[in-house]
Amino acid sequence: MTHRSENKCGTTQVETGVEFTLGETLRVIPWHDSALERFGFTADSDYAELFWLPTLGPSALWLLRRVNRLLEVSPSGITLDTELLGTMLGLRFTKPKDSLVERTVKRCIYFSVAKATESQTLAFRTALGPISTRQLQRLPSELQSLHLKYSNNNVRVHTLREELHARRMAATLAQAGVSKEEIPAELEKLKFESTVARRATNGIP
Repeated sequence: MTHRSENKCGTTQVETGVEFTLGETLRVIPWHDSALERFGFTADSDYAELFWLPTLGPSALWLLRRVNRLLEVSPSGITLDTELLGTMLGLRFTKPKDSLVERTVKRCIYFSVAKATESQTLAFRTALGPISTRQLQRLPSELQSLHLKYSNNNVRVHTLREELHARRMAATLAQAGVSKEEIPAELEKLKFESTVARRATNGIP
């Protein structure tokens, strides 16, 4: 049974009743939320960079980004080597328990961008919602003012659907022989904004 409760940081935690233990491997699966996937933000969006980064911390946000990219390729889930995961994130790894990797994973759980579904399996959100009022109040005044502009729709917000569509189009253009350097301009011709076009191109090898 799933329970929800607000922690001291203003995050509504999702308690699944499963005790998570980080071992030598970690199984990750997608955590879908239809409302967030329609109106929310990707982990590599401007919103996440500006407002979730100072809330989650850099390591946890990078973990979420990396897992989301991996799940785009393996949507049914993927098993990761914990030590390799630490290396990919630039985190020193000693042993699973009390390692920087474990602390990063637990931070994702604490802020409800991940939840345990089995003892060594985590579901990671495929899209982020807006930060809570309490989290917003912890940010510097400059970021609070900028967040108000986002809330008033004075700044363009890129939804998950738009980002994924741009990535698919970028991959199609690459397969058609368009060079990586030319893809952003081609995407802009298709009415994608320049920031979305650049991010979509980053995933092209």
